[in-house]
Amino acid sequence: MHEMSPRERFLRTMNFEPADRLPIMMNWLTASYVQALTGLAPEEYWENQIGAHARAFKILGVDFCEQLAFPPREESDRSWSAGEEAHWTEPEAVAEDIERQCAETERRLTEAPAHREDHIRHICDYQIATQKQLGDDCFWLFGMDANGPACLGFPYGEYGYEGIFLAVAAYPDVMERYWQMNARAARWHNECVAVAADRLDWPRIGYLGSDMTTQTGNMISPAVMARRFFPHLDYALKPLVRPGFKLIWHSDGNMNDMIGPLIEIGIAGFQGFQEECGTRIADVARLRARSGDPLILWGSVSAIDIVRGGTFADIRREVERVMDEWPHPGLCLATASAMMDDAPHANITEMYRLFRTLGAVQRLRRGPAGS
Repeated sequence: MHEMSPRERFLRTMNFEPADRLPIMMNWLTASYVQALTGLAPEEYWENQIGAHARAFKILGVDFCEQLAFPPREESDRSWSAGEEAHWTEPEAVAEDIERQCAETERRLTEAPAHREDHIRHICDYQIATQKQLGDDCFWLFGMDANGPACLGFPYGEYGYEGIFLAVAAYPDVMERYWQMNARAARWHNECVAVAADRLDWPRIGYLGSDMTTQTGNMISPAVMARRFFPHLDYALKPLVRPGFKLIWHSDGNMNDMIGPLIEIGIAGFQGFQEECGTRIADVARLRARSGDPLILWGSVSAIDIVRGGTFADIRREVERVMDEWPHPGLCLATASAMMDDAPHANITEMYRLFRTLGAVQRLRRGPAGS
């Protein structure tokens, strides 16, 4: 089999067709690792961070990028004041502010039709510009950002965990209105994404998701989500699911109660799976997408248990385990979570070497779906 370009390799795998090796997904790489790998001085790295990571991706054999997630130069997390913390622990205050947000979202939606063409053009321009920044050696799909597929989440970033979960318990109708209004906004945006994909003839593959689980399960009970959340997520994603977008959901924590409902609304695959939290890829591999196709997996070597503290032999066993436990097409190799500064540089480089070499052997043993 001829050596494929990153784009061809990735797209063939997403269509369950044979490729020369398993594609490799972009993972979070620290600034210190990218500088050491590329030989760039710190000032060169920060001057063109995307370009620096693109150089690292080429060296490592990364085939596609799903998110422009790079280390910040300075931490910018803002701590809440004591007054803010006290305010948002009152569910009444949270519910009142959510009602205000819903009214504002409704107002914006009445104005949205006039801006539809500009929004579509912006998405098109962004896709072209981002691919140009990454270069021909790393394919850019519809990524997880303001120009990619829109979904729903929990606004704990605005109100804190305590505030939002108290509001869910005390004002469930208000929270459902929040998801309903955001689903309308997301659907409008996703309609524009679908049009942009048609205009550009861009492959219909998107990455999306929101952290909704802990290490033990859903942040909000599955029963509440089934009644008040998932119907609105279904509504939001229909403009992408209907024309055949393959949507890959970001999956941290224990996803056991999330996987089934996500498959039911048309999610085609998953990225991540921190198996140390209880979701095992061997179990997920037995499931099928709503279309009947195999599920897609982008993952799932353990960055926490293996890359951070393991030997080269441990990393080899882990890569082989992932390939063995996900025995059908649609697998792209990556870590399950981010590799931080405590991951030895040599271990990261060895992992990517194994992705390239073992992935080539594994792909030769696999045929199209159903073989």
